[in-house]
Amino acid sequence: MVSKKLHTLLNEQIGNELGAELQYLAMACWADRENFPGIAGWFRSQASEEHEHAMKILGWMQEWDLDVSITGTSAPTTSFDGLESVFDDALGHEQQVTAQINEIYAMSGSESAWPVQVAFQWFVSEQVEEEVNARDNLARIRQVGDNPAAMLSFDRHLAR
Repeated sequence: MVSKKLHTLLNEQIGNELGAELQYLAMACWADRENFPGIAGWFRSQASEEHEHAMKILGWMQEWDLDVSITGTSAPTTSFDGLESVFDDALGHEQQVTAQINEIYAMSGSESAWPVQVAFQWFVSEQVEEEVNARDNLARIRQVGDNPAAMLSFDRHLAR
């Protein structure tokens, strides 16, 4: 059904999603340390979503009778220079995930691995939403600047 290379990419993507979960948890911990509970909660929600993504791919691979081999992930970044830095990193991360998803989607089409391509259409759409959210959050935090009252307002906004 799939080439060895596509099979490898699918397994790597499970690890990528779990790595994203860890990165978002690290961002949540940083926000907690900086006393931004709303932002921390938002990053914890993102981490949970990344975990769900990994489980979705794992489930599909099992349905497609493909062996699952979960690769290790590198340690997440735990130190940031401020709110703009953490949200800039989040956007960069989402852009990287988009490139990974697009590679799987394109390869599945070129191999006529239609079940994979149909399944990954969901991820293509999801990544559009994820990048929009990341860009919006980064733009808002840049508008906030160093204004403490605006930072607290943004924190409360993300808590919703």
